[in-house]
Amino acid sequence: MITIRKIPEYPVWHVESEDKWELAMTFLRIQEHYESGNPDFHGKVFTLEQYMDWYVREYSKSQKLYGAFTYASDWSAFNVPARAVRAVYEKFQQHSTKESWLFRELKRGGAFAEVDFYLIGNQRGSPRAYFDHEFRHALFAVNSEYRDDVIAIVSRYPLVLLTQWILKHYAPSVLVDEIQAYALTGWPSKVRATDEMRALRRELKAVEKKYLTRT
Repeated sequence: MITIRKIPEYPVWHVESEDKWELAMTFLRIQEHYESGNPDFHGKVFTLEQYMDWYVREYSKSQKLYGAFTYASDWSAFNVPARAVRAVYEKFQQHSTKESWLFRELKRGGAFAEVDFYLIGNQRGSPRAYFDHEFRHALFAVNSEYRDDVIAIVSRYPLVLLTQWILKHYAPSVLVDEIQAYALTGWPSKVRATDEMRALRRELKAVEKKYLTRT
């Protein structure tokens, strides 16, 4: 069963489902339009079939998962801003049943009436860090004071290894946002934590504490 609720403190809507496939296919086109590392999809209009064909042909092959569409197991949680939601709603043709459900519920809950909003999702029962990671993205988007503080801190750290990993999986436009979310909620498993990364985490934790106590 898939559900959606508004988080009280912010214009943020939270989607949960026990089924990873249901969750992933609800978010896929919105998520990849927003931050795909492939310029053929980032900011573009595309069909599910086009994305799935590429994923099996190229992405899965690069991860040595030949011939498999592993999106639902590769990505356990999602975050997208209102502009990406609106883009898929308004510009993409033939919405899937799952996308149609999402748009209908967002309308019913008042999200589309907001000037701006954010959407996050994770599997129900997953580790708390999954929700925390996606909520940090939401906080970065909807709280300008938090965002400005984070950008000022991250700009002082080169973070070569972490940056290289992020740019293999995400669009350059979300680099700082991904850095802060991983720093605060857990580094990628394939990136070795360095002293520089640990120092960044300490600074960001102080900022996080200041803003989270306001909610």
